[in-house]
Amino acid sequence: MIDSGDARYRFCASEEEIEAQIPEADVVLGSVAFPARLLDRAVRLRWIQVTRAGVDAFLAQGRLPEGVVLTRVDTSFGDRIAEYVVGHLLARVLRIQEVYRQQEERRWAPLEMQRLCGRTMGIAGTGAIGRAVAARARGLGMRTVGLSRSGCRLDGFDWVHPVESLAEFLAGLDVLALCLPLTAETRGMIGAEQLACMKPSAILVNVARGPIVDPSALVDALRNGTLAGAILDVFAQEPLPESCPLWSLDNVTITSHQAGLNEPDEIVDYFLDNLRRLRAGEPLRGLVDPRHGY
Repeated sequence: MIDSGDARYRFCASEEEIEAQIPEADVVLGSVAFPARLLDRAVRLRWIQVTRAGVDAFLAQGRLPEGVVLTRVDTSFGDRIAEYVVGHLLARVLRIQEVYRQQEERRWAPLEMQRLCGRTMGIAGTGAIGRAVAARARGLGMRTVGLSRSGCRLDGFDWVHPVESLAEFLAGLDVLALCLPLTAETRGMIGAEQLACMKPSAILVNVARGPIVDPSALVDALRNGTLAGAILDVFAQEPLPESCPLWSLDNVTITSHQAGLNEPDEIVDYFLDNLRRLRAGEPLRGLVDPRHGY
């Protein structure tokens, strides 16, 4: 435990320690790995600050304790995730792996390169992360089409479809970037039927949550050529099991849930600013609406 003025901080290294300390907690600062089932024991709890953008783990119980507010860190995830999306897409169209292989072999064999300029990126989720991805894509000369609950027009998007027009949205895309929160509505949103709507030349990029995509349908689409490739940072089961067939597909890029990692100093500063706001009765940053899941 650390004392800081009239605030006391208890750092818990195990689930057992959390279970022992949480009845005394007024505030929880936790990651998506926090054992949310223990919130029922938090009789004094007023506020939960999540250290990342996703909050689905804290809403898995279906409700928060009465009177508890939930906030998420939204400081720089968008910029970092946008760089991830564009970087991996460029690596794919510029055939970077083959370039490195040829260099190792000292083999001179000019490769036919593709471009992102002029292609269409669909961005499912037009929040802060989706808008940051759209800005980077447009900077490369791509058309950007959004998907949102309302379908309202937004700056930075050539067009925005409502979720009811999902099939129409998917049909014209060269790249699908998933930037959605995991909610009851988005779980399993991309399955075999939706993947079949896409061009066989399209690439799927998932920087949102693994369960948004049906993993079996994705493997089938990648194997049979319904989908040209996938760039995946998130999975329904993490760490991704060694037995998962995605590991062996040469048209898939796998990373270890690292697209939106924040620096610890940023998270601490964000939390302390929100703590000050809580004490002063000011609106908190990153406030989550539990009804919508974001």
